[in-house]
Amino acid sequence: MAPEHMSTSASTRVGLKDGTYAVLTLADVAVAALHTSEDEKYDVLAVVGGKNVPALVLVRNALKGQDPANTNAAEMALHDLGFSILVRRRFDNATGEPVRLTREQINNSSI
Repeated sequence: MAPEHMSTSASTRVGLKDGTYAVLTLADVAVAALHTSEDEKYDVLAVVGGKNVPALVLVRNALKGQDPANTNAAEMALHDLGFSILVRRRFDNATGEPVRLTREQINNSSI
């Protein structure tokens, strides 16, 4: 099966916690990736230069400390720029079933 053609751009917009938007560029992400450590405690990682770095931290570093609205905003912006995204799936140790959060748990969670 041939890989799907993906059009990427050199910049995209990302929503911030304060409700505004910032421009995220491919160049800013590349530079930020040099200074962003791999960290296994995060569940959403971006593949940049052979490293699996936390998407949220990477975007925050690329935006020079501005906070993305949430992990999904960071993930979508990185995807728009052409980066591969890895998402860790959690399983219940007792049942072996995938963990499914209720809407209330999702709404009350923070990163």
